[in-house]
Amino acid sequence: MEHITTATQFEKTDAVEALANGIAHDVNNLLTTIKGHASMMLNNVNPTDPLYNHIIEILSSVDKGSDFANQLLGFAMADEVYLRRIDANRLVRSVVETFNLDGQRIILDVSLNARPLMIRGDSEKIKQVVTDIINNALQAMPEGGKLSVRTEAAAILNDAAEAVGLESGLFCKITISDTGIGMNRDTLEKIFKAFYSYNHKQFPEKKGLGLTFAKKIVKHHNGVIDVWSSPNVGSSFSVILPLAEDNHLNDMPSAQEELKLGHESVLLVDDEQRILDVGRTICKALGYTVFTAASGKDALKIYSKKKNDINVVVLDMIMPGMDGLDVFMALKKLNPDIKVLLSTGYAIDDNAQEMLRQGCKGYILKPYSMVDFSHKLREILG
Repeated sequence: MEHITTATQFEKTDAVEALANGIAHDVNNLLTTIKGHASMMLNNVNPTDPLYNHIIEILSSVDKGSDFANQLLGFAMADEVYLRRIDANRLVRSVVETFNLDGQRIILDVSLNARPLMIRGDSEKIKQVVTDIINNALQAMPEGGKLSVRTEAAAILNDAAEAVGLESGLFCKITISDTGIGMNRDTLEKIFKAFYSYNHKQFPEKKGLGLTFAKKIVKHHNGVIDVWSSPNVGSSFSVILPLAEDNHLNDMPSAQEELKLGHESVLLVDDEQRILDVGRTICKALGYTVFTAASGKDALKIYSKKKNDINVVVLDMIMPGMDGLDVFMALKKLNPDIKVLLSTGYAIDDNAQEMLRQGCKGYILKPYSMVDFSHKLREILG
């Protein structure tokens, strides 16, 4: 059997990555041309014209082709990581809050470590890893289920470290679990192969480089992805990354740590006075005018009088009397275009999902930092 030297392996890897990079750029340029011409055609065709739906299909196919090209480009650049000190808790929170679970009958349960979990990583690439794994978990639950996301610090030593391909040390674990269809041993051996999809018949458009890309990124961060699964029970993916050492405290802060200021008016609704007090202080420090309500009934009274002065409502989910959903529906009667941010420390359950379906603009998970809150407010207010 022919043995390939390490140097030769690196040369082949470089060649494959260079080829993928070149193909991705060329394909995207070609698709840009196609999309440009198709878009101009669409502007000159009446929706009743038989050609209209054909042009729509061309544009849709171009977008899918661009997704594949971008996956190739990402794969080629997976080893180009820009390391900085980042909090894994904040990173995971920002990813989870981008997911719209509307109509998926998914219960979301998030538990973030009480203390910051600082890692040395490329935030955008780690976000892509977490996003890809969550997407796979959602696809594994076509009839609904529970999606759990956990972060924790873990000491992985000696035999346990060797078993997963790590050196002994302290690590951050980001674990994403689902109660979906699960996988057998044969499937587990294939999931990191390019363009493999266990659900390829149900999700033909989802075949790609997602987990292949994810594994490569984590490897370049000196970490691993540990997977457990059982048919008809579910799956669990743990992204294990080394915790940063204390002597890196002087690294430049990332852009996500910058406060975003505002000038609008906010109505805070929560039955916990301590949350209202700290929320009022944070909002004022960010530049907002603040109104507070300790119950749903108080919120409705204040909003009915001040609705022309209030730009966004930050609404607690679990309150005595009227809960978040009840208050939200009543607020919508006062203003169908109201902007509401759901604030919750509980799972995103059926009531929360109903709020999102009915037009709630987003959610933020408790506990949250001033930075997280400032970014979420600007996202809602646009």
